[in-house]
Amino acid sequence: MVQRQVAFEKTKLQQKELTLSDISPKWAKRLGEQLPVPMSITWLRWYFELKRASRCVVGEAYGYSSSFVFDCRECDEIGWRFMLYFTVHSFSRLEENKQRFVKHWNNEHS
Repeated sequence: MVQRQVAFEKTKLQQKELTLSDISPKWAKRLGEQLPVPMSITWLRWYFELKRASRCVVGEAYGYSSSFVFDCRECDEIGWRFMLYFTVHSFSRLEENKQRFVKHWNNEHS
């Protein structure tokens, strides 16, 4: 039993921390660039995707599923913040939320 626990701990330590590009590659690329001009066609398309739980940053991480809304309160909160900060065009807050999501995902879901 002790050997299995030690082996598990070593394996866990050897796993690398995932990045947003690993967790949600499409949104990592989008949010890594300059944000689209508010109310432009691209901005509207992204806004409506962020508004739908299954299409947002967190939804992509869940395989384009909205199950996180019921399964993980923290993921639900993070998803709403992505939409809010995108809407108000706050790049700095989006960056903070990306880091929060990556940290949460690595600690709770990977």
